Amino acid sequence: VKASGLKSLQGKIWKSGYASGELKGHIYDDFKPLLTWCESQDVSVNIYSSGSIAAQKLLFGHSNEGDLCPFFDNHFDITTSGSKKEAGSYKKIADSLGIDVKDICFVSDAEAELVAAREAGVGLVVMSVRPGNVPLTDVGGEFPIIYSLLQICGSGK
Repeated sequence: VKASGLKSLQGKIWKSGYASGELKGHIYDDFKPLLTWCESQDVSVNIYSSGSIAAQKLLFGHSNEGDLCPFFDNHFDITTSGSKKEAGSYKKIADSLGIDVKDICFVSDAEAELVAAREAGVGLVVMSVRPGNVPLTDVGGEFPIIYSLLQICGSGK
């Protein structure tokens, strides 16, 4: 269930675990190199998650690769921007960033989110495929597919 109230509560519960060092946010091996590349190319990185902003900051601030929060320009969640399955949410984020929605690259492993982003006019909508993901349907195959975030940087497999 991705209810905003439950996600907020989850963030509060996690806070003590991350603060004590008992919890570490798992990130994929290609994520920090992507962030480093984006920083070197002056590419703005913004997170839009169904997890609360507080939970995002805990996960990325206490990741297995250290504190990644300085790499992010903005955090968005369903309480600030709406459902990731609604086109209006992506337009709201673009307005918040002061950019045209066509200037956004949105990467997700969830087909419904990609469909909503495409309907909103997001300029580059990309399907990320990872081991263990839900198998793609014909809808998922309509989007450019990457198997590593490094492909966004022009490298990787």
